[in-house]
Amino acid sequence: MNEKIFDVIKYEGNNQSFIYKYPQEDFNIGTQLIVHESQEAVFFRDGEALGSFGAGRHTLESQNLPYLKKTINRLSGEEVFHCEVYFINLTTQLGIKWGTDSKIRMFDPISGLHLEIGASGTFNIKVVDGRRLLLKVVGTEKNFLQNQIFDTSSCSVGNFKGMIVSKVKTYLAKTIRENSINILEIDEHIEELSEILRVNINKILANYGMTLPEFFISTIQTPDTDPNFIKLREQYAERYLKVQEQ
Repeated sequence: MNEKIFDVIKYEGNNQSFIYKYPQEDFNIGTQLIVHESQEAVFFRDGEALGSFGAGRHTLESQNLPYLKKTINRLSGEEVFHCEVYFINLTTQLGIKWGTDSKIRMFDPISGLHLEIGASGTFNIKVVDGRRLLLKVVGTEKNFLQNQIFDTSSCSVGNFKGMIVSKVKTYLAKTIRENSINILEIDEHIEELSEILRVNINKILANYGMTLPEFFISTIQTPDTDPNFIKLREQYAERYLKVQEQ
């Protein structure tokens, strides 16, 4: 019995698939590739990305996949080629929650005291270079769900959220110090801090073909019971009273 060769390649994953590998790997010259809006299809062979296609219906020929000339095999009189096809979801993933897993130790530039703070919020993320993401992350896996990529508890590739939180812990304290932001007035600087963090995090995510269109800090957790923080509030109150008296 001859092996079945598939004439149409189309997305067959569910709505939660972030990256979907088409299950078959042998196709005819002239096979139709159907790519939906907000998707990208990337062809792989022997670990090499051979070509990518945007939304639309595409006929696979040697003109749009030049490597076919070297890889065509004869099977039952048909021109057949072998490769892997990955579909990538290019839609912006909204409202992914993040939070620091431990306190951020920082030096308050106003009081000279050491404090520990926490932070949490949300971010939106999208793929801007599907080929780069595949080369960096996928390996030989068939599918990656959204929660696998963004939830560090689910699998090893869920490092994006861990990476983002790590950069938050690095740049948040640094930005507060360099801009002499009073920790007691930090809510006034949330928007500014969010944008600085977004820019710095995107420098790392660019290596994976991803970007954060938006990044939001929603809460800064201050150490209300910390003796240093209590002392800081007292100092601030004393300065305020002196100004009022003058």
